[in-house]
Formats: sequence, C-alpha cells, structure tokens
Amino acid sequence: MAAPARAAFSGLAPLLALAAAAFVPTAHADPSRVVNIYSWAEYFPPSILRKFEAETGIKVNYSVMDSNDVMETTLSAGHSGFDLVTVNASPHLGREIPKHLWQKLDKSRLKNLGNADPSVMKALRRVDPGNDFAIPWMWGTLGVMYNPDLVRPRLPPGPVRAIDMVFRPDLVARFKDCGVTVLDAWVDMLPMLSAWLGQPELSADPRSLAALAAAYKAIRPSIRRVTTSGYYQQLAEGESCLAIGYSGDAMVARRLVAEAGSGIKIEYAYPEGTVDIFVDSFAIPADAPHPDAAHVFIDFAMRPEIAAEAAAYIGFASGNAAAIPLLEESMRNNPAIYPPAAVRERFSMGRPYTLDEERTFARAWLRMKTGH
Repeated sequence: MAAPARAAFSGLAPLLALAAAAFVPTAHADPSRVVNIYSWAEYFPPSILRKFEAETGIKVNYSVMDSNDVMETTLSAGHSGFDLVTVNASPHLGREIPKHLWQKLDKSRLKNLGNADPSVMKALRRVDPGNDFAIPWMWGTLGVMYNPDLVRPRLPPGPVRAIDMVFRPDLVARFKDCGVTVLDAWVDMLPMLSAWLGQPELSADPRSLAALAAAYKAIRPSIRRVTTSGYYQQLAEGESCLAIGYSGDAMVARRLVAEAGSGIKIEYAYPEGTVDIFVDSFAIPADAPHPDAAHVFIDFAMRPEIAAEAAAYIGFASGNAAAIPLLEESMRNNPAIYPPAAVRERFSMGRPYTLDEERTFARAWLRMKTGH
C-alpha cells in the first residue's frame, strides 16, 4: 500500500517535526547511548520520546521521513546512520528484505513482543514470512468512505455491496452529480479493482491488465477526482459524497466535521471480499550503528501503555493488541479503526512486486486514469 493518510496531517506534521527536533541533541557524553529514528512526523508524540530518554538515558535523534521511496533510496546507498525505521510493509519491506537492507530482530531482547496484534502479524507474514524483520507499529485499511445522506437516496432498491458503488458502472453513475473520488495510487487501486473482478491477484499479464483497463474505462466518466490528498476534506465539507480511501482519513474527515459543527455524516465500509491492509512496522537497518539501542526502543514502544498513548495521539490503529483495552471506548470500539473479527479474517496484503512489474502497473494506471 501507499503511505496512508499522510496528507491528513499536512498542517500538523510541521509542528510535530519541530517538536521531534527538540529531542535531537548536538552532543553526547556517551555516543553509544543514542538511537537514530527515521519515521513519520506524527508517529511518536514528544511525551513518549521524553519518557524513553528519561527511563533509559538513551538520547533520541529523530529524522522525519518524506516517503518510503526516499527511505529506500537512502538505505540502499548504505551508511545512512539510522538505527530504527518505521517502514511500509508492502511493497517496500517485502522487496527490501531480499536486498539485505534489514537485519533480523533479536526477539530474545523483546520481552513485549507478545503484545503485537496476532492478525496484523499474520498479515505481515506475506512479506516477512517468519516475522523475523519487522514488528507492527501502526496500521489501517482501504475501504469506501461515503456521506449516507447523499448516497442512500440515490441507491436502487435492495442490498448493494459497498465496493460496487464505485466499481459497478450503473451504480457509480448515480453518484456522479454529488462527487466520486478514487485514490491516485496504483498500489491501492489496481489490487482492489483486480479483486473486484475476481482475479486471484494483481498480475502484469496483458490480459489481466486489459480487463482492469476496461473496467476502469466504464466508470471513468463518473469519477470527479483522482487524488490522494484533500479528498477526505471534500467529503467533510459536502463537496463529494463517495470515495475510495484510507481508514485513517475517514477518522480525519469525521474530526473535521465535528470541528466545523456541520452535521455531515461520514461512514466507512469495508469491501465484501478481501480487505487490503497497510502496516507501518519497526525495522532495524542492516548497518544500523546502534542496534542495541534500537531494540531497547522497540521494546519500550511495545509496552501497552506507551502504544496506547501513541495510538490515542495519532488516531491510527495500533499494532499492539495489549494497548487496545487502554484506549477510550469511543476509539477501541470504533469498527472503522479496529475491524471486527469477521473482517480481520479477510485481511490481505499485496505481495512484493518486481521493479519491472511496478513500472508496468504505474504505466497502466496512468493510461487508465487519463484515458490515453
């Protein structure tokens, strides 16, 4: 999956980056007592970094990640100096493990490893078969966001599958006037469309791609926007009524509605088949200068109360099952954040793609969305 909901924090990220920067020391009495973290600006509240430094005496150098692709390039060049990274599981972690960019975790040093969510760990095994290289930190899903007050009056009689509202040409045409948005990310859209067509998995086979192109061509006239930024705000402001998007962005849309007091409703529905999941996980670079400190930080972050503090601050689903009971009821019982067991059984994570496949999919998506 593409990096989830980054645009949702576009206003908040600079502030958090500044807060994180406050923990970057200019000098250390003991240079071995440091951990260099490379992650998203919003992923570690300053309070957590303060607690870690106070408890362990290990200083935190925090660098804010721009994208998983930039991260991969940085690590591939070698000697990045980073000790701990929160990496997107698929496709990045999956293709980077064979490149030896990560080192195996010393699980004997992670006494809180058992707190990791079993269903998320299972999903991670698609790209990390033995759960040897990564431990989940935050995760979410891909689904359908919609304004029920605008969508339901336009639905035909009888049951309608959520994903059909976007991919069935006769249905999506009913929402053309109120605004339909899809993500501008082939890594999200093509696997979802492939699953809807009943294909076993996304394939670069020309016949498979032709079927995807034909299916998207049939709905393209009804799509108002193709974007990964701002679509949640358009839903929150009533400028659109239906979108394929990330669970984290659905929560942001609801928060925007609450802040505005507009009364607009935003609902989030899971696809009826496979449910695509993204996972950002802890991983230690192969040439990390301070792997011991990285293990100490991972174990600290996997304590239930620490993971719960981070999840409550950020609004994403925690990869720590033991943290969930510590969250406020409104968050832990929110099915858009923490899906019920029946949905978790349908979790799916895309396989690692080769560079040739990625180029093929990127070109195919560009042609599909532009009509050329």
